[in-house]
Amino acid sequence: MLHWPDATVYGALAGLADERPDAPAVVFEGRRLTRADLLDGARATARALAAHGVGEGDTVAVWLGNRPEWLTAQLGASMVGAAVVAVNTRYRAHELEYMLADSGCSLLLTESEFLGRDYLDLLAEAVPGLDGADPFPTGAFPDLDGVVTVEERPDYPGVTSHGTFLDAGEGETVDPATDPLAPAAVFYTSGTTGDPKGCLQSNRSLLNHSYAVGEHFGLDGSDVALGMMPFPGIMGYNAFLSALVHGVPLVVLPHFDAERAVDAIDDHGVTYASGTDAMFARMLDADGFDPSRVDSFERGAVFFAGGFDEATFERIEDGFGFPVVQPYGLSEANSQVFVGDPGDPVARRKRVGGPLVHPDEEEARVVDPATGEAVAPGEQGELLLRGYNTMLGYHEKPDATAEAFDEDDWLHTGDLAERDEAGSLYYHARLDDALRVRGFLLTPRDVERAVEAFDGVERAQVVGVPHERHGEVPVAFVVPADATDEATLVSFLEGRLADYKRPDAVHFLDAFPTTEGPNGVKIRKSELREMALERRS
Repeated sequence: MLHWPDATVYGALAGLADERPDAPAVVFEGRRLTRADLLDGARATARALAAHGVGEGDTVAVWLGNRPEWLTAQLGASMVGAAVVAVNTRYRAHELEYMLADSGCSLLLTESEFLGRDYLDLLAEAVPGLDGADPFPTGAFPDLDGVVTVEERPDYPGVTSHGTFLDAGEGETVDPATDPLAPAAVFYTSGTTGDPKGCLQSNRSLLNHSYAVGEHFGLDGSDVALGMMPFPGIMGYNAFLSALVHGVPLVVLPHFDAERAVDAIDDHGVTYASGTDAMFARMLDADGFDPSRVDSFERGAVFFAGGFDEATFERIEDGFGFPVVQPYGLSEANSQVFVGDPGDPVARRKRVGGPLVHPDEEEARVVDPATGEAVAPGEQGELLLRGYNTMLGYHEKPDATAEAFDEDDWLHTGDLAERDEAGSLYYHARLDDALRVRGFLLTPRDVERAVEAFDGVERAQVVGVPHERHGEVPVAFVVPADATDEATLVSFLEGRLADYKRPDAVHFLDAFPTTEGPNGVKIRKSELREMALERRS
């Protein structure tokens, strides 16, 4: 059964706060917020949203690093019946421009600077006139009529400070929205083809799936969680919500930093966290790392972003002293749909996946992609998912939604997986060769389109290669249309792609290696990967 069949994200957290208002909820840069503090912030945000005209069915974009305002924005939006659009912190102007237009958001909550980037300068490239007193509405974004920033920015009079925004809500009365099937968040994914698509996830989906993940890991009142994955990603979102809905204090890092992560584990007795293999490996390499400083750490999921590496697996397990398990998830169906059991033998935990975290309410099939027929245990096929955890659909894209779901409501993931005799599921590969870079999903076609937009490029192909720090990085192969060079192309891409999407290297070829197949000529990406590895060594 669902733990909260009829609750919203706001309603569930409000109930927990009413039960134990003084219980610790969030620790952030020396600030300690109780459940009551978090609830007060959510209600203040909801009143401000209502004063701004945001209500049921609306969307509010959140472009922030990990911080309490991210959490209160989600809770406040849920309270008024709106959905949060989770904006990747590494986006550049043109990526942000696409998301603002596609999501139809009426408000953007951001901060002045993050990781050395001036967010308002970047935003001004997408929203002309932001430095004026009244830039809204704009022609490109007819729905956007406000930008709120955590800090004061006098050089951008068209931007409202967070304090002024909250003050405008004083005196407003908000009756909490109650529809559990209303969208609570929108996560953008490249999907398998075409432009990025916004996955609409309901309150019921996010709330109950996150609770099920916490149950899988046995979270209880004795735990302390570390929020180090980016909140805008489905894995980072699930990690923070899993903690909050189990009443577990959440120590929040604004962004991942190995030294600060080790300090946080040591200072707060962190017992639970999820992250990428690169994150855990960097903690092991941190100057302040010592096994005694992380002996409170008991469990969590480790995502091998660049593909499984046995030596790294063993190093993490030995260094931290907890059983490593690997999760499977996607924006369309939540993070950690199935994940290894910490009690499983190590040989099983070295595989991506395990049992469904909520087998009574979530279903999975593995089928032959050509016929749609179920394959036998141990055989690979396309993974199909069905249940409350799957998305409501792609925002404002009915055709793409219809392509993603079949007539029996099964979500076709485009991933290769297998099921064993015991019913556990194990992921093998993306059908479209998607990459995972720094914890974010990256489809090669996203990068290829940007490269091909350069006048000196005729065609581009992008493959992923392992990287010791980021897990995996994209490498571009280019057939030039005329004379060009790597430096000029890289400079062009800096203004068009988030840094994690930019190619780690660019190689020029006269032609791509191809092979004749039954359905036409195909580019041999496996050969390109081999070339990328050879040229890197």
